[in-house]
Amino acid sequence: NLDNTQATLPCRFGDYVLEKVLGRGGMGVVYLATQSNLNRQVAVKMIRSGALASDDEVIRFYAEARSAGSLMHPAIITIYHCGEHEGHHF
Repeated sequence: NLDNTQATLPCRFGDYVLEKVLGRGGMGVVYLATQSNLNRQVAVKMIRSGALASDDEVIRFYAEARSAGSLMHPAIITIYHCGEHEGHHF
């Protein structure tokens, strides 16, 4: 289960199994995860404040995802999916 800042790992999060924390920033936490339906490793970023995120944090989070998703460059990550699961935005 996820609380507002940290998960007990490994844990299931929708179609993903969160395995370990790769990094933390001012706004988010990035996990190494396995996407179950495609059996591939991915990185999953979530808002650090979890289900307690403010409307402003959620707006900024999705704006960042849209910005990164519109760019195509080998040094920039590819965004495959974003959304919300059980109150947690990813």
